[in-house]
Amino acid sequence: MNAPANLADSVRASVVRIGSPPEGYDASSGTSDDSRRSDRNRRAFWGSGFFVAPGWVLTCAHVVGKGAAPVWRGERAIGITIGDTADTADAAGSADAVGAADLSSAGWPDSAGSTGSAGSTGTVLLGELAFGLPLPEDPLAPPSPWPFPDLALIRVPGAEDADCLWLSDRSVLTPADIGLYGWAPGEVKGEQMFFTGLGKATGVVGRPLMLSGDQLTEGCSGGPVLDQRRGTVLGVSKGAGRRPGSGLATPVTALRRLCDAGPRGARVLHEVLSAHDRHHLKRYNGFGHSWHRQHARLGPSGGEPAYGFTVDRRAELYALFAEVEPPTGAGQVLQLANEARDMVLRRPYTLRDHDPRSWREGAGLLYDPRDDSTTEEEPSPDLALEAVVLYAAKVTAALTRSARARTPRAARALADLREWVERTARTLLNDVIRARVPGVLDGHRPASAARADVLVEIEPDIYGSGRHGWRVALVRSAERHDLLGADATDFGDVAGAAIGDTGEGAAGEDGEREEVTVEQSREDVPRSRLEEAVRGALSQALDQCDVDDHLAAVEFLLPRALFDVPVDAWRARPYDPADPFNPHTLPLGQRRLVVVRDRTRKDQGFTPEFRSRAAAVLDGPMEAVPLRREVPGSGHAAPVPEGGQAAYGRLLAAPPGAVPVYCARTGSGPGARAMAAALGAGHAVALWRHSYSDEHDHDDCAEFQERAAALLREAHSARRLPLHIRTLRNRNADLTDDTAGSTGVNEAPIDPSSAWARHIVLLYDPPHRTSGDGPLREPPLMPRPPTA
Repeated sequence: MNAPANLADSVRASVVRIGSPPEGYDASSGTSDDSRRSDRNRRAFWGSGFFVAPGWVLTCAHVVGKGAAPVWRGERAIGITIGDTADTADAAGSADAVGAADLSSAGWPDSAGSTGSAGSTGTVLLGELAFGLPLPEDPLAPPSPWPFPDLALIRVPGAEDADCLWLSDRSVLTPADIGLYGWAPGEVKGEQMFFTGLGKATGVVGRPLMLSGDQLTEGCSGGPVLDQRRGTVLGVSKGAGRRPGSGLATPVTALRRLCDAGPRGARVLHEVLSAHDRHHLKRYNGFGHSWHRQHARLGPSGGEPAYGFTVDRRAELYALFAEVEPPTGAGQVLQLANEARDMVLRRPYTLRDHDPRSWREGAGLLYDPRDDSTTEEEPSPDLALEAVVLYAAKVTAALTRSARARTPRAARALADLREWVERTARTLLNDVIRARVPGVLDGHRPASAARADVLVEIEPDIYGSGRHGWRVALVRSAERHDLLGADATDFGDVAGAAIGDTGEGAAGEDGEREEVTVEQSREDVPRSRLEEAVRGALSQALDQCDVDDHLAAVEFLLPRALFDVPVDAWRARPYDPADPFNPHTLPLGQRRLVVVRDRTRKDQGFTPEFRSRAAAVLDGPMEAVPLRREVPGSGHAAPVPEGGQAAYGRLLAAPPGAVPVYCARTGSGPGARAMAAALGAGHAVALWRHSYSDEHDHDDCAEFQERAAALLREAHSARRLPLHIRTLRNRNADLTDDTAGSTGVNEAPIDPSSAWARHIVLLYDPPHRTSGDGPLREPPLMPRPPTA
């Protein structure tokens, strides 16, 4: 493969040295005596980084972690050294300053894995950490090794004119021939040398890139990993591997994790990518070095077609994308990209394989989805351009439909994007596709989203270790492409049908469901850490499923011993006290429809009585029956409790629309035995509270039974019941553990008419058949050793 000419020279201008701030730094004000100066003092050298946008440096979290608490507090406590004396030395003919990178040559050095001394002189700016992933629990005792993704974005005021590298827009980055860059400690203490190397990168989605080739040296962590063929950044060097000639890098696609970290992370990522794409269009249209122009000069030898989605079109389109509102999530991007692929007769991508978080990544899926060394056939240049134009037209229509261009600037940006689509469409060679573009632009119909919901499956604790495996999957109807009832006539119908509606055919019949795993555990985790372990995959799955007006529901497929785990209170992203009502960080059960399903039924199968009862409650009406017969009247201390066989017989003989109701826990004790009888008798819907035991910690057993019966009568059918449960959860959201004196956020008393339903759980488990994924995994035969 051929590297873009003068690649090493161009990269070196963007790679910085990161270390402690210069002398005179004031931690209280974040300033120094002269924050922009040539600093010859020997400061601590932490590692490397590189500019990805004007004023933004990307590096590893473990590099800036050496700055301890001031860095993580967001103080301007990071020294960023830009440039060196290499240019001066080169002009004077000093070979030792030029080094093995051979800045005067066109292309890669003749010998790789070498360094060039540059001294320690350069312009020093003060930077502040804008975002780091993941955050250390204790900045004074940072983790080693730093967990994936090990990324940090540094805001560097005063670096608005910096040279910036070109971030890849591709979702599949490897295999690729790569170049490695960074700064390493020099022979003279306090000085650094510029390092370059060659290698190959391989890897799988969601994991670090595996590097082979020249050995990374100390200090190169945080430096860029470049695709030789395209001149784009594929990753960030993380460190040397255990074997000589091996190393690890974080793929640039891991920047998507900022979106999973909360709304602030999403804003930072959008700001950086937008500034990045504006910068590169400005450089392309100006004079001097431009990555797009440099790549265009290579022509076909560098993978650049003479016709198609060429670099000039990429530069312009991505800068236009930078001016409009970002997508609502990966699901929206992938949906529009797949619709465009379908229009040019290409197979769709799956949510499992791709997780695009920006409009530019959607285009990247259409013109250059894979490296040419893989077996996947890439689209021809004309087909790729057709798909990108259709995709851009769909983005324009979606933003117009959602009325997200509320400001004059946003309206102008959307008009400019539309003008690009219309102008570029006139160059398409296919008359049929060219004729369809105006209709796509003016088509204000909602996107035909594959309305998927999310399944969180927790494995039983087979070995009594207190640990569980887990899986997060997307679920949807294989026949109807969504889980919503087609005959829903109002919001209540739609919301209540979101989980378990079998769609066409008689209610309660097996609905064919497709399940696609997003992620599953590689080792079991303690019960107390399940929410933390699942959070990243759950956030990713929800982001993929929330498309247009569809808000994904969440099903928790739990072993019966975990029926009382408060999964409705789990959060998909960390809570931010400064933004308590951010929809992405609210407890799941307050925003979404959340239900529990029975994991045991996955193994036992669906019985005839179960199918019959599921059909009855789905159509309604429903009526309440006590899970334990004696509790509503005599409480939990009844002198003659109902036996297990008697409970089974009573619940088996209950009316078809009966719903077992219980005021306490069902995951253990007498409640668990009664729940097992109810499930054995075929009940598909049940209500209980996970916060109360079978002891004397509550005295509202009769009230719970009465109010639950009224709720079931009001809902009429199980299709509407999840929506009613969500409403009750929100009415109880302000209730504290001190129920006697609880008040809301506005000091208003809690509504006593809803306090009975505090910590209510809904089992909603109609029968279904699944296709797609097989068993979760085989159980381990022996304990697995701990992993690093």
